[in-house]
Amino acid sequence: MMSYRLKLLLALTVCLSGSQSFAFGNLSADEVTKIFSGNTVEGERREGGTPGIDAPNKLEDVPTRFVVYFDKNGTARKKTGNKSKPGKWRVAGDGGLCIKWKGKKEKCAPVQKSGDVYMRTITRKSGFILFESRYISFTPGNKHGL
Repeated sequence: MMSYRLKLLLALTVCLSGSQSFAFGNLSADEVTKIFSGNTVEGERREGGTPGIDAPNKLEDVPTRFVVYFDKNGTARKKTGNKSKPGKWRVAGDGGLCIKWKGKKEKCAPVQKSGDVYMRTITRKSGFILFESRYISFTPGNKHGL
């Protein structure tokens, strides 16, 4: 019979190897450009927790749905509910997707793939998550006339 330690080690190995199949790493600048440029992207955003109250990796339970058109010329237009907002986007040399919405500071973060979903997480200097965007569906062109 297997010892308790050996069973625990095997279970841990299975869990770790299973989770690695979802960790694809950061996408390259070329990959991010190909995925976003000229496409309408539908997704959801979850706000992070409050420093000093929540855990650093806390995300709110209810996401906010959004649609963004990433024009090839570097402009972007986002629609959340009935509100539309203009912005600019670019891809940094390290593959980070950088977006600056009107009236806001530019925020850059790497894009990672998990299954069929692409994710971008913006963190505070303290390490707490500010928000996480999940990009779920990509359609060529300006699908919604944004």
